[in-house]
Parts: sequence; C-alpha cells; structure tokens
Amino acid sequence: MKKTYIAILTAAAGLCSCIEMMDSASQADVVNPLNVSFKVKAVTGFVDADGNGTINTDFPVDGLTVRFTNFEEDAVIETLTDENGIAQTEVAPGNYTISVFGESESEGNTYYLNGSVQNKAITKDITPEQAEASNDFSIAIRPAMVGPLCFSQIFYCGSTNPETQATYFRDQFYEIYNNGDETYYLDHLCFARLVPEFATATLPEWPAEDGLNNYVYAVTVWQLPGNGTDYPLKPGESFIITQEAANHADHSKYGGLIDTSLSEFETWAGNPQRVNPDVPDLEYVFWSGYIVTMQWLNTVSGPGLCIYQPGKHLEFPTINTGVVGETTQRQVGKTQEYVRIPAEQLIDGVEMLPTSNSLNMKRIPGFVDAGAASTEKIYVGKSVCRKVIGQRPDGTPIYQDTNNSTEDFETQVPQFRRNGEKMPAWNWSLK
Repeated sequence: MKKTYIAILTAAAGLCSCIEMMDSASQADVVNPLNVSFKVKAVTGFVDADGNGTINTDFPVDGLTVRFTNFEEDAVIETLTDENGIAQTEVAPGNYTISVFGESESEGNTYYLNGSVQNKAITKDITPEQAEASNDFSIAIRPAMVGPLCFSQIFYCGSTNPETQATYFRDQFYEIYNNGDETYYLDHLCFARLVPEFATATLPEWPAEDGLNNYVYAVTVWQLPGNGTDYPLKPGESFIITQEAANHADHSKYGGLIDTSLSEFETWAGNPQRVNPDVPDLEYVFWSGYIVTMQWLNTVSGPGLCIYQPGKHLEFPTINTGVVGETTQRQVGKTQEYVRIPAEQLIDGVEMLPTSNSLNMKRIPGFVDAGAASTEKIYVGKSVCRKVIGQRPDGTPIYQDTNNSTEDFETQVPQFRRNGEKMPAWNWSLK
C-alpha cells in the first residue's frame, strides 16, 4: 500500500513537472510584437552617402503606403504615413525590407514617392520621436515627377520550341508608350540597361561623392536620333525597340515566337548577318566593359531598364570610357566604367527579377521602380505587360503607372501593340 502511494505521488509530481514544462515551452513560443515607427522624408536636392540631405518640409508626405516585408517568415504588414510622414505599426522581431510607395501633389504636378530599405533589423520598439531624430528608421526619398512615357510591354525571357525543345531569345522587344495627354518628342531619348546586370542581394559600392540615389548607373546606353522635333509620339502611340527586326516566327529561318519586323528601331550591334536594312538602327553610345559583342542580348532572367532624356546627343571618348565622376563612374576599387545618369533625367524604369519571390534580390533603387515584374520562368514565351485601367475616346489604352512594377505589370503572351496602341506616322513601313 505504501509503495502504491509513493508511486502515485511520483507520477503526480512527474505530471505536474510536465505541465510546467509545457507551460514554459508555450510561453517561450509567444513573441511579443514591437511598436515600430518609420519616417518618410522628401528631399529635392543632393543626398550624401549617409542619407543626409536638405529635407523639403513643404512637400506632402501623408497617405503613403509603408510595407514591412519579412521574407524569412513570409510576413507582410502595411500601414500609411500621417501628415508628418510617420508610419506606425506592430511587427514581430526580425529582418525586414521596408518599402514606401505612393503619389503626392505639389505645385500642380503629380509625383511618385517610392523607396526601400533592405535587411533592416527590428529588435526593439521605435517611437515616432526616435524615427524623427535618426536616419536608422527613416528614408529620404527623391520625388519623381510623373512623366508621359512608360514601358508598356517587355519581352525578355525567350521561348521554347514545343517540338524540338530548342530555346530562343533573339525576338526580345521593348514597347514604350505615350500614356500622357501631350505629344512627346523622342529625339535624344536614351534607353539603358542598369547596373547590377543581374538580380543580386549584394549591391555595388559607388564613390561617396556620388551620395545616395542621386544617380543610377548603366552598362549599356542606346540613343534615339533626331534634331529635336523629328520623332513626335502622340498620346496613345507607342514605339518598339527590338533586339533584331525580323519575322522570328518564320521557323524556316528562325526559331522564335514574334514577328518584330515592323519595329521602329532595332539594336543592331555590328553583325552583318543579322541586320534589317529597312529598320533604323539605334546608336549605341556606350557599352561598358572590354568585350563588345556583335549582338545586344538582355538576360532572360530579367534586366533592369530605364529611359531617360539628357536633352542632347551623347558623346564619349570611346565606346566604354568617359569622364569619370562626370559622365561615367567606377565602383569603389574597380576599373570598369558605367554611364552615370542623373536622377532628374529619368522618365521611367522597370526592374525584372527571376521570380516574384526574388524581391530580396532587388537591385534597382526604389525611386526608379519600387517593385519588380517577372515572368516567373525563363524561355516560357511570356512578356510582362502593363495593366490597362481605362481607355481614351479613340480606343487607345490608359495604363496603370504607380512606379511599382509588382503592382503595375502582369504576364501575357507577347504581341505588338496588344491593346490598340497606335503606330507613329514616322514608322519606316508607312513612308
């Protein structure tokens, strides 16, 4: 009887101990959320390498979306800024990408305010006062005026022949559309591929004198010809730049998906076997590096592209060198030169990533593109296409353009002028 009683006591004690351990474990799994504040500031002048710049306190920064993304936990939390540019929310401790996007009206113009901070460790509460006083939990964003031109469609990922399984990518093309209300003259417009060339979480280091987000850098730059008024693009019209203007769908000669022979321009790089004499060639004014191929190829996993307007014809001493610190720049400790593009010359930019889950490898500044588009796989015969949100009276589309390609683009089978865009009167086939 005594032995039985002792056994019962021992079992009871063990049970209590287990319950206590389970309670302790349960309590250990509870993570208390942190109260976090984040400050958005608008800067319209030079921003130094530490993120310090002259803040434009008159620029409205309320109503902007601030998104906290924890890729490890697959968690996304969004909130809005108040009239002081402060966003407040609760998040679990962890590493976050903090993205800001939205629009503001100032002096009769509409501006995008987009930016992001990667790999920000959040381990404690951050008060609004702390966010106001520190660059650690604030971001200085350069407002970008909404322009008339935008990329409406980009076909970059290539395609696969279903019978032979052969892959093909020479029918890459880029459609640029006048989404505004006035005629835009394309003369001197530049089309550039930005650095880094491939998606990466390791961003290049530029000289401190360039500051932060005052420039973007290009590995290749093409420029449209003209004397100022030779290439008008009316509202509702688009023009198309293609890698190689040909009927790539003619499988007796090629192995592609699209007939690009009616392109306005092609990026011919010197290969005498791959040129269309009918289609005007863009001039490549800069090609970084020391090996200039005879064909311009963009990565099928997704480039970063922009269009910008320098207002003049660009000239460099050689095809891959310039005036370092003025027209070109080198990464810290490197010798290769890249075109140095002032932020105020940018008109539109789109970043493409291998998949929509690759945003942690975003490499283009947020003021150029707050998000990224993707075809999700390579050689699948899909293009990224801007979403249509309306129509003009003449039937041409009005495209969504929030400067956030994650939201603005969808994937479709590539097709020239898929939504009824008009061809400009100066297209070579109409002459």
